[in-house]
Amino acid sequence: MARHFPRECGKIRICMNTSSDINIEKPKIVQALLAGFNTIANKPYLIILPILLDLFLWFGPGWRVDNVFKPLLENMQTLPGLDSTEYTSILEEFQASWQELLANFNLAVILRTFPIGVPSLMASKTPFINPLGQPLVTRLNTDGQVLGLTVFFLALGITLGNLYIQKISQQVLQNDQKTDIKTFLKTLSQSILMPLALCIILLLICIPVLFFLGLIMMISPSVSQFLMTLALLVIIWILMPLIFTPHGIFLYKQNLIAAMMTSINVVRMSMSKTAWFILASYIIVEGLDYLWQSPAADNWFLLVGILGHAFIVSGVIAASFHYFIDATKFSQTLINKQLQIKNASSLNDHE
Repeated sequence: MARHFPRECGKIRICMNTSSDINIEKPKIVQALLAGFNTIANKPYLIILPILLDLFLWFGPGWRVDNVFKPLLENMQTLPGLDSTEYTSILEEFQASWQELLANFNLAVILRTFPIGVPSLMASKTPFINPLGQPLVTRLNTDGQVLGLTVFFLALGITLGNLYIQKISQQVLQNDQKTDIKTFLKTLSQSILMPLALCIILLLICIPVLFFLGLIMMISPSVSQFLMTLALLVIIWILMPLIFTPHGIFLYKQNLIAAMMTSINVVRMSMSKTAWFILASYIIVEGLDYLWQSPAADNWFLLVGILGHAFIVSGVIAASFHYFIDATKFSQTLINKQLQIKNASSLNDHE
């Protein structure tokens, strides 16, 4: 039996499936965390640098800076407007708190640099004491000594941090090849520029905010405290899109600006998932730090805390690289889908 076709045939339309049934795989938080801990478990040498840094801060020599800042604190009473009796008790409390802080400050903790650096548990523990007694402590007496050691510790800390993060990123990519000097120096230069750029961004944000809060404080101190908390949350929210900047530098060998833009795009396209990943990572690290820090500085059980902290923090850092790779794929797929929808709509409009 012959088939009868309509006399009129319509135009061939190019149609693309733009509905939500196109499966776009979102980054998975639990899988990223598991992959991160598996990366460290398979390559346990990745936690050597955090362990060595903590052992150095625990048993190594220390450098005190209270002698340099003590004259500055004592001369505060001679400042104009602060020599009246009504400020005496406030100044005494201020001086006592800062003297205690400086007396328990080891300049070597600067080796723990941010945002790229080797994680350390001992950076927040009481210095100058360990199970063997007291380590060798050097008292710095001049501004030049403090400045020189500060620059040295910062440079060494950033260099070690660059090496540490680079080794983790290589294992995430399953790349066992040795890093050449050119690549190492490129990532090192970006690691140095990143904290400088963050400081500039913070200054640009904080200066007008502090000026505004100062005006509000003169009118209503109680309202200013609420606004200060709110401003802190806003600053964190503004800086959150930059959280994956190191990942772009070490995974994709991008420069600082390109890595910042990549991080902003990835976070923007996966904001809800990224916020939950950051929260989960923070809870894991900070929650377990209460356990790791529970032994006193003169207790050998703190060594267990050092080992546990090194593994957990390294695992979370590795997990962030796994998550970033998945989030980058997700954002790229989403962008491609939007372009396909736009192109399909454009073709249909021209018919």
